[in-house]
Amino acid sequence: MAYDEAGQFAIAVGRILERAAQERFARYGLTISDAAPLMTLVEFGPMTPTELLESSILLTSAPVVSHSVNRLEQAGLVRRRSHEHDGRKRVILATEAGREAAGLIRQEIDGLVADFFAPLLPDEVAQLRALLLRCLEPPTDTSSIAMMDSG
Repeated sequence: MAYDEAGQFAIAVGRILERAAQERFARYGLTISDAAPLMTLVEFGPMTPTELLESSILLTSAPVVSHSVNRLEQAGLVRRRSHEHDGRKRVILATEAGREAAGLIRQEIDGLVADFFAPLLPDEVAQLRALLLRCLEPPTDTSSIAMMDSG
C-alpha cells in the first residue's frame, strides 16, 4: 500500500472517531476541545495554561486552551487559583464535578474504542496498537521517507 493511501485511511479513521467522540461528548455538553484539557487536569493535576497547552496533543493554540478553560469553568468543571509558588501565575484545576465528568468521558472513550475495534481479534488490536505507536515516534532517519516519496 502506498504511503498516500495509508495516509488517506488514517485521516478517514481520525474523522470517523472524531465525529463519534463529538456525538458522545455532546451528551455532557462538551466538545473534544473541552474534554482534552479536563482529562489532562484530572490525570496530572493543576497546571498553568501554558503547561496545559504543552501537555495535550489535541490542544493546538493558546486561544483554544483559553476558550476551552472558560467553557469548563462556566460549567463548574474547573476552577482557577493562584499558583502556590508564584502569585503572579494562575493554575487551573478540576473540580469534583470535573473529576466526575472526566470519569464519564473516560467511559465514553473506552466504549468508542471498543466499538470501533470490535471487528478485530485481540492480537490484531495489539498489533495495530504497536504499529500506531511506531508511527507516533519521531523519525530517526528521514532518507527512506524521501526515497519513497520520489519513487
